[in-house]
Amino acid sequence: MTKRLDIETLLQKASKKAHPVFVFAAGALVLVAMNAGREHLRDAALARRAELAAVAERIEPSADALSETASFRDMKLRDLDRFRAELSKLANARRALYEGGLELQEDRRLLEKQWEIVSTYLLVDPDAKKISLMRGEQSLESYPIADAPPEALGGESRPLPRETVIVSKERFAHPERPKSEEIAGQLQWEPPQVGTSVRANALGEFVMFTRGPLILHGPPKKDSEHKAFAHYCLGLTLATARRLYAASFIGTKILIKKR
Repeated sequence: MTKRLDIETLLQKASKKAHPVFVFAAGALVLVAMNAGREHLRDAALARRAELAAVAERIEPSADALSETASFRDMKLRDLDRFRAELSKLANARRALYEGGLELQEDRRLLEKQWEIVSTYLLVDPDAKKISLMRGEQSLESYPIADAPPEALGGESRPLPRETVIVSKERFAHPERPKSEEIAGQLQWEPPQVGTSVRANALGEFVMFTRGPLILHGPPKKDSEHKAFAHYCLGLTLATARRLYAASFIGTKILIKKR
């Protein structure tokens, strides 16, 4: 506002001193210059407006593309999260399948072992003077026996059953088998290391007791005490007794073939 007043003051002073024609001409020139400036500014503004419209036209598709890209990005992120979740489930499923396979293998191994125990038995053939390790109808191994039929020793008078089972096994025959009985409401138990019987010298090693008078064992330590011990004996060698001891189980059947 101050500059405008200064210009007007200057013009008024100049108009007082200058000739009116010159003043008129100067004013006309000023008006022409101002009009030219206005036209120039208007053209520049129109050009900028056109450029702005062009930019706006370019921005609109870019905004749509950006929105679509953001939508695709969100979709991909959701797919990635879903893929990670499914991948975790797949890993857990594979681990469960692997562990289940291990359990099945262990169950199979146990079943095979149980079937081996159930189907394995010993067959004593007095006529052939041999004892065979059997599985079903198949003879796996056969070993010679010295006493056929089984010899009754030590005054054993109980009948020898045609079928019996192994009820206990001792790597070395204990001096005396454990005893337990209830006396006056109290359980009295004597461990197998106690006693002075002749069992250890009579039965030797790899001893298999049956439900009955038959006892399978290796060579005795003392033959006299062996003959005095009441039982039925097959006269096994040490190697045969060792093999039968390793191949048999508690509950293994022993069949004596009829003559």
